[in-house]
Amino acid sequence: MRLSRAYIIIGILALPFLASCGKRYEAKNMVKDFVKTYAKEEIEITSFSDLDSTKVISDSLLQVLRSRAMSDPFFKKGFQFTAERTGTTLLYIRMKYGEDSLGLSKTFYFDKDLTGIVAFK
Repeated sequence: MRLSRAYIIIGILALPFLASCGKRYEAKNMVKDFVKTYAKEEIEITSFSDLDSTKVISDSLLQVLRSRAMSDPFFKKGFQFTAERTGTTLLYIRMKYGEDSLGLSKTFYFDKDLTGIVAFK
């Protein structure tokens, strides 16, 4: 009986961890799809950070990020962001690419429900 309780407790404690892994996987796939679709040339992605959240991106800063993204030299012109901001919290993930010694990276921001990319820098 005690052993089955231990399994139940471990299972309950593991749920948030497993849910966050699923969201990270989903965010990585969105970024990979975006890069594959809109990159001017093939970009070799070397790694991704953990998915995290932020509340410090204001609406005005979000507009600046979006306008700068439109002129990013790595991506084709005319892409559309697939999501609008909902609430104050944004999720983000950092993608590293190229040679590790160069330290090249891009940060992609998502709405809190992870329905699409809101902006990147």
